[in-house]
Amino acid sequence: MDKFLKRKHDSCTDSASTNTSNVNDDTFNDENKIKKVNRQYCNDYLNFGFTYVDENDCQIPLCVLKPYTIAESLILPACSEIVQIMFGDDAKKEIMKIPHSDDTIKNRIIHMSDDIEKTVTNKLTTNKLYFALQIDESTDISGIAHVLGFVRFIDENKIVNQFLCCKQLTERTTGQNVFDSISSYLDKFNITWDQCVGICTDGAPSMVGSIKGFTTLAKKKNPNIISTHCFLHRESLISKTLPITLKPVLDKIVSMVNYIKSRPLQSRLFKKLCESMEAQHVCLLLHCEVRWLSRGKVLNRILELKNELLMFFSKRR
Repeated sequence: MDKFLKRKHDSCTDSASTNTSNVNDDTFNDENKIKKVNRQYCNDYLNFGFTYVDENDCQIPLCVLKPYTIAESLILPACSEIVQIMFGDDAKKEIMKIPHSDDTIKNRIIHMSDDIEKTVTNKLTTNKLYFALQIDESTDISGIAHVLGFVRFIDENKIVNQFLCCKQLTERTTGQNVFDSISSYLDKFNITWDQCVGICTDGAPSMVGSIKGFTTLAKKKNPNIISTHCFLHRESLISKTLPITLKPVLDKIVSMVNYIKSRPLQSRLFKKLCESMEAQHVCLLLHCEVRWLSRGKVLNRILELKNELLMFFSKRR
């Protein structure tokens, strides 16, 4: 993980300054070529709770969800060691007094969550801002249904996208149940349906049903609401009926990915090959029909590693 945080990406670093007059252009360009290093992300970093996001073609470290005990097992021990080296044992004793139990971390996370909710709802209530909703219903691995709400509004000439709520559906997942759940949440913070100008959902009957769908019930509260269909769902439906010229290509890609991902030995060999070629990535992504948004990411990764794949399969003819 240290290498990932310390190594510099060529697109993230500025060019060296040229204020030394006795350095000619050829020497300067040669030095720049030597300094450029492609930083690679490794999947093993997930064991330490880190992944990355792309910003301007630069891999930025991002901490992901970890147990509350991470403060006791990783963060505080690391901080205490740093403080001890830099300031001595007395400073280490002081930093160890910081409350870091799992209950304390949990309470602080809940407090931050409540603060975000309060900030968003206060803006919508106090300023009577118009907003748009994106609603989706999903079932977790334990079989419990949840309705997720995202809100978009304009605040100080800036478009703000924010997670609004996650409400559990204890009984059915009909349009009426979804509407009652969202409506009760809005009523709790004195947010009216008159402020809602748009709703985006998928094409499920519980969402777009003409009689008891969520959007239909919402329009009864505010007829001026504009309902839209999530374009990603339509994109997925279109991809189900690929043209004859494209389907064999996708099938071939899936077989290539499965050949490597389903065999640990081949995965290790492919990773080693990517590392030796200093590729941007060292592994392929596995397409899952349930998570259909993964299809685009799989194809992008194939395109980025096309040279490595060509060499890998050429050696196995």
